[in-house]
Amino acid sequence: MLQPCLTACIEKKYFAKFDPYFFQTFAGGVSDAGTPLKAIPAYIELNGSKAPTLPEKGQVQMVMEEKTNIHRSSKTTKVEKPKLISSVKNPVVSPVAKKMVQNREAVQSEQPRVLIYHTHNRESWLPELQGKTAPNEAFESKINVTLLGKDLSKKLKAKGVSVVQSADDYPSKISNFEYVKSYTYSKATLSKELSKHKSIEYVFDIHRDSESRNKTTILYNNVNYAKLYFVVGRDNPNWKQTKNFANRLQNKLNEKIPGISKVIYQKDHSSGNGQYNQSLAEFSALIEIGGVENVLEENYRTISILADVIHEIWHEDHNSAI
Repeated sequence: MLQPCLTACIEKKYFAKFDPYFFQTFAGGVSDAGTPLKAIPAYIELNGSKAPTLPEKGQVQMVMEEKTNIHRSSKTTKVEKPKLISSVKNPVVSPVAKKMVQNREAVQSEQPRVLIYHTHNRESWLPELQGKTAPNEAFESKINVTLLGKDLSKKLKAKGVSVVQSADDYPSKISNFEYVKSYTYSKATLSKELSKHKSIEYVFDIHRDSESRNKTTILYNNVNYAKLYFVVGRDNPNWKQTKNFANRLQNKLNEKIPGISKVIYQKDHSSGNGQYNQSLAEFSALIEIGGVENVLEENYRTISILADVIHEIWHEDHNSAI
């Protein structure tokens, strides 16, 4: 006698298995990766005329096999039950299945490649703050540039780039905080993160500019974006490499939205910090995004473009396709 049943079949070849036959336990559901489980018909040979009692849910075991062998005769079609991989001493795994496992392990063990931090972490925007009207009042402990770093981190992770963000609030963390020492405080943060995550390749210090809206906003396809610019410390021994990295970022940004990146400022100790912690990382960029009169949404739009550009450069530097 032939008794129809269902096997749960998805791209990764997962099957619901129990003795002595397959059952439609997982049909209509979804995998742990969110992939719909697709039911397909199959037939098994039963020893008696009466179908066995269906098992309890806890009796079902998940196995991964490349295929299920089917033996055919003139009267019956018999499914050879797949073996649990863990029970086979030397299982034969196809190159596709092996690659799939390797990719999954690589994702799970992926170390951060991008670090985002904020030297002036409380820089904010007047339209987002109630009762604030003067540019020197555009500072806030919660609504500030760390939100841009968080958004950039989220968008890069969605593209497969592993990121770590430091959102240290220096005014509350540092005793006797002095604004003029901000780069000393953030240098300690950067040194700690680079020591902790040896895999970091790109470093971004995200700021907000202090200029007025007419200088920090660009209209593109009837949509407003926050402009940005780069700062390179000329006292950094590797400043030429830092500038080259900024050039690559700026060129790609302006290819997408002409004029969204205004300029690359080069400063030494006579006009600024001079180093901006850029000597600590081979590929480092200080980016000023928007100004005190921009709204968050305009900044987030620019972050989306920046994430696309960083993603493109990442693949260029690793000789891989997007």
